[in-house]
Amino acid sequence: MKTWKYLSIIMMGLMALTLMSCSSSGGGGGASSDSGSLSLALSDAPAAEYKAVYVTISEIQVHRADAVEGEWQTVLTPNATYNLLDLINGNTAPLGVAGLATGTYTQMRLILADTPDSTTNILGNAHPYANYLITSADEAIQLKVPSGFQTGIKLVHNFDVVAGQTVGLVLDFDAGRSVVKAGNSTKWLLKPTIKVVDTVNNATLTGNITDGSAALAGVTVSAQIFNASAATEAEKVITVASAITDVNGDYLMYLPPGTYNIVVAADGFVTQSRQITAALDTAYTEDFTLAAATMAVITVELTIPTGTSGEAATVEFRQPSPSDATQQITIKSVNYAETGSYTVNLPAGTYDVVAVYTGTIITAAAISTGSSVTIDFTTL
Repeated sequence: MKTWKYLSIIMMGLMALTLMSCSSSGGGGGASSDSGSLSLALSDAPAAEYKAVYVTISEIQVHRADAVEGEWQTVLTPNATYNLLDLINGNTAPLGVAGLATGTYTQMRLILADTPDSTTNILGNAHPYANYLITSADEAIQLKVPSGFQTGIKLVHNFDVVAGQTVGLVLDFDAGRSVVKAGNSTKWLLKPTIKVVDTVNNATLTGNITDGSAALAGVTVSAQIFNASAATEAEKVITVASAITDVNGDYLMYLPPGTYNIVVAADGFVTQSRQITAALDTAYTEDFTLAAATMAVITVELTIPTGTSGEAATVEFRQPSPSDATQQITIKSVNYAETGSYTVNLPAGTYDVVAVYTGTIITAAAISTGSSVTIDFTTL
């Protein structure tokens, strides 16, 4: 099944080669001898705490390197509602294929719609909103889009269109980082976090997670890069890709060539990490057996400025990697959109805390579970 998922992306690119001579989607225009094609698909990083996360995409636009500032070309108009949680572990949803003039493109812009399509959701009901989530209690909650994203989600990613060829890209929409609850209120925000992934020139990583006797579903597996010389504490640990295990304990992710800490984390279990160096177009397998952990909490006393509706603070909890104590890994990352007191479940131990809010960074070292950490962005 994993092999088929990977091949489906390659086949999508081959289909684009066939289609580009006869049609295109959106405003891209037909392909000619001096044009190629752009094939786009949508995927998702894990968000295990929701049953479904729906977004509705109306348009996709691109910006050429030699175009004037603010000049955008509409290439696709999906006008479709997608459940991001259907798009994990290698599954993608084709957004379309568009003919494009040859050249270098530097940016894309994703326009979210205000109205859902006419399909039904996982509960068999019509979509009540364009962008919303379904909780474990089957409650549909609208996701408010902050004003800064209402004119489009800008994605900076260079790609070249070559005559007679297709470039394939996947828009990896991280639902876990994009959905933010506004404190203890009933308001939820959609703060889109999206990576652009090439469908070629990547390695694949697959594996299976168990507790020694049974498969573990809903475990987060992430590929992280540690850079001790990074400009800021926030940038020292970067998550490049992530996946969530299915009911069989299996996961799959795509990785650009490089060296990564593969981090396996789940509530109730000891975090594991293993380093791999991924090479171009190579398949890797990493299986893990997790041991039970004693869970505890750290209380986050958070204060953020008023009058900044739509902004969220990201708080990360880090420890030395079990496989290399000279490198740090992120055990858990949470988002908060309002001032408040929050408890975070973690395996018992000591953590470094890194919090980021609108570019401002606050750090706290050696915070033990059972204690609290104060993060105040109003005193800086």
